[in-house]
Amino acid sequence: MNDERIRNWQERRKLVEVDLDPAPSEPEPPKFVGRASGFSPEARLEEARREILGRRQQRWRTSLRRAMLLLAAPLLAVLLYVGFVATKLYEGEAVFTVQTSTNSAASPTAGLFAMGASNSTIADAFKARAFILSRPMMEHMERRHGFLDHFRGSQMDPLARFEGPLGLNRDPFRYYLKRVSVMVDVQEGILRLKVEARTPEDAVRLGNAILAAAEHHVNASSDKIGADQIEALTRDVQQAERQVASARRSLAAVQAERGELNPEQTAAAVYQLISSLELQLSEAERQRDALRGEGLVNSPLLPGLDQRVRELRSQIGEQRGRLVNPSGGSLSRTVGEFEYATDRKEIAQARWQSTLNTLQQAYLNMIQQRRYFVLIVGMSAGAFAQVRDLPSIVMPLLLLIGLAAMLGFALRGLLRASLRRRLPRALAAAR
Repeated sequence: MNDERIRNWQERRKLVEVDLDPAPSEPEPPKFVGRASGFSPEARLEEARREILGRRQQRWRTSLRRAMLLLAAPLLAVLLYVGFVATKLYEGEAVFTVQTSTNSAASPTAGLFAMGASNSTIADAFKARAFILSRPMMEHMERRHGFLDHFRGSQMDPLARFEGPLGLNRDPFRYYLKRVSVMVDVQEGILRLKVEARTPEDAVRLGNAILAAAEHHVNASSDKIGADQIEALTRDVQQAERQVASARRSLAAVQAERGELNPEQTAAAVYQLISSLELQLSEAERQRDALRGEGLVNSPLLPGLDQRVRELRSQIGEQRGRLVNPSGGSLSRTVGEFEYATDRKEIAQARWQSTLNTLQQAYLNMIQQRRYFVLIVGMSAGAFAQVRDLPSIVMPLLLLIGLAAMLGFALRGLLRASLRRRLPRALAAAR
């Protein structure tokens, strides 16, 4: 079986050598593979084995060279593009924080206890980061400072350019996030803003614009929260003031009805006067009864005492009439109305004082809890530029190289298939 395969292989090889020979009319010199070549089946078998082993080694070397080429070609393409084509960008950096007047950023040695004490600072820091990395900020930067236009045009390389060829970098928001980044240091409660640009001046300019917009947003949101609280409390104070004014008008009406500034004091004075008159009446009656008891009915003092008793009783009845009058103008009713009006006034004043104290406390809390945008390190750009878009460069290049390799392999396969179809025809024509 092996001998037959070897003979078939030798015949095919001779046919190929005859077909590819440039001068078939000239005799080909004999090839000597070894001493026993052509003399025994074992020698021919050994020769065939060496030939097969050589072809395998040659195939492995070819495959290894192709693999190295497939690895080296993309790497070389990326290095050449990065070194000679890619746009080098400068990076501006600033450090800031958002805090209130009652707390500050946690110290680096405070650990978890400081993190618990500065939760509001960390929350405000993440809120500022979310605003900087938002679409409204991107639209503000594009509208006021031409942020995206800065990266559009021939000044940028095709793979890093905004709205580049082949549909690259078409999403403005994703491109904005590639050029602007904000990192939050949770332990210290500070933020690091990084902005990329073609020149250091533009990096500083765009970074300062972002910082100014973020500061305005922090101040506006803090003022809005405080203004909403103060507005609601101010309405309560104004309503309490109106109630106090209404209670005072009711009290003034009661006082004007009887012409008394304080009917309670007037009633107390009336009761005191009645008590004094009753004492005087009892004394006068005692003196009169004493004269009558002694039989001095014709005493000149007796008519005077009778007249005094009548006057005292008249005065006591008059004063008691001031306290209780069936016609509705009694001092007792006036005192009741006065007490009701006074209670209303005191309640209204207490409510007004409470709302006023709450408003004052809200003012203090607003001042204490007001958010401040604190710039720790101003925006500055590095002195050296570098390529910032390696992932954006590597992936498209690898894709293009892969497509080119697939196209090359396809063309090579078509060419080999065409040669295989033509080779039997050429051999047949040579025979």
